[in-house]
Amino acid sequence: MKEKLHQNHACDQIMSKVILSLDGALSPEEEKKFLEELNQCSGCLGKYEIEKSFKEFLAQKVSKSCCFETLAQSIKQKIKHNRI
Repeated sequence: MKEKLHQNHACDQIMSKVILSLDGALSPEEEKKFLEELNQCSGCLGKYEIEKSFKEFLAQKVSKSCCFETLAQSIKQKIKHNRI
């Protein structure tokens, strides 16, 4: 992917932090810097808004529910088995 530069702004680097930001995985300082850089580029901001809207849409459509511990263990074992 071609990297665009806008006043010391690298779109590829900013876009790699979008999911981290939306998941709340950035520190407050990282989040502040991310948002400052994001606002430098209308393209990045637009892509961020799309990702944010999609995440909100999914959160509304998918309900969280608990499952039996045996089911959770069975799924974990199948995942572990398929990695080998």
